[in-house]
Amino acid sequence: MTIDAPSMRQRCPAQSIIEVLLLEQRLVAPRRRWERLIGRSPLSAESVRCFDAARAEIAVGLTLHELPREWIVFHSLPVGDSGADVDHLVIGPGGVFALHSERQARQAVQVAGRSVQVGARRIPYVREAEYEAVCLTTLLARWLPRSASVHGVVVLVDTKSVTVKAQPAHVKVVEAAGLCAWLQALPPVLTPLDRIEVAGFVENPVLWQALAAVQPAEILQRFGALEAEVARARRTRLLWLPLGLLLVALGAAGMLLLLLPQLSGTL
Repeated sequence: MTIDAPSMRQRCPAQSIIEVLLLEQRLVAPRRRWERLIGRSPLSAESVRCFDAARAEIAVGLTLHELPREWIVFHSLPVGDSGADVDHLVIGPGGVFALHSERQARQAVQVAGRSVQVGARRIPYVREAEYEAVCLTTLLARWLPRSASVHGVVVLVDTKSVTVKAQPAHVKVVEAAGLCAWLQALPPVLTPLDRIEVAGFVENPVLWQALAAVQPAEILQRFGALEAEVARARRTRLLWLPLGLLLVALGAAGMLLLLLPQLSGTL
């Protein structure tokens, strides 16, 4: 089912990336019976990145539900022709914020100014967040010359640990668990009228590359079904693990029994 005039406020978290993921999965051949039996993942190698990104955006979207009503939240706003999007745009008393969600899969993260190191890798999260904030500031300033600048925020999901030696100058790096508390503790800079005015322009689909799309409820339902398949495959692989270890142990024991006569003859 499609919609002809998408409402930007009604877009669900990760809508853009899930649409890409579902398109990629249509090219993946269905798993054979034996592949299901051994727990092969339904995701293609190309789909894993989109799947993890979608889970991060959904997790941050759920966290944002904790904000009080004076905060207005938009999800997955398409920007430009390259398929890029703003994960979350948050408008509240403390200002306007573009949130960039990232999932680390239980890795240690170190932040030192514009440098963000995840495990042994340096990833340009801050640069990406700065770029999104500048683009949105330019876009809104064209319509709202008196509007506040958009502030970039990198939101970390599922981390092992986060060490912040120094926050970046123009971007905030924060864990998802502390996001809402940080936003609500900011000093007020926008009046209720300011927030309504900004939200009114953000709501306008003309500003975004928002074409007719699958209904948000259907998007989340289809992603939930895929997520359940991935979880079942993982549980199946974990069930096979003890058997695999047992077979390895039996194979080693059998090899040892075969070698024993030769070893005893050399003694």
